[in-house]
Amino acid sequence: MRFVAVTHPINPAGEERLTRGQVYEGLKIKARDPMKFISAIASCKVLSEHPTGLLREVQFKGQSALAHEKVEFFPPGAVYFTMVSPTTGELLASITNVISSTPDGELWLTFTFAWGPNGPLDVSEEAVAQEKEREEMGRDAVAHTIKAIRELVKANTFSYTLFE
Repeated sequence: MRFVAVTHPINPAGEERLTRGQVYEGLKIKARDPMKFISAIASCKVLSEHPTGLLREVQFKGQSALAHEKVEFFPPGAVYFTMVSPTTGELLASITNVISSTPDGELWLTFTFAWGPNGPLDVSEEAVAQEKEREEMGRDAVAHTIKAIRELVKANTFSYTLFE
């Protein structure tokens, strides 16, 4: 098992400010339509929905295998993804998207990635290389997600009434 966490400020200097409610609504949109936010995802199909989340099937670019992701919403600031093999049920990854704030009210977005079964730290060269690759991918994913949410807000594409 390896773990990566990547954090970015949501409202850097010079950018139009986003609220927690806007970012949370954007994360919910991302759960249903991730291709606008995450360049590594080639396709996504929502298989079912329930009051607190959904089940989706995703395919990553360059991979033929599909993955199922159970997505859970935790208002006003977190979305959890549990990725499993649709054929074996094997745990492939656990991912979180969390909105947090500093004592002075600045908002941050953190994505965490834990892949493989829970257990001892995998110290193989392959695992270390994969961690570095996923950390870079995570940085891009967080930055692009914030950018995509900002674009949705500017275009007035969705309503946001939570926690303004």
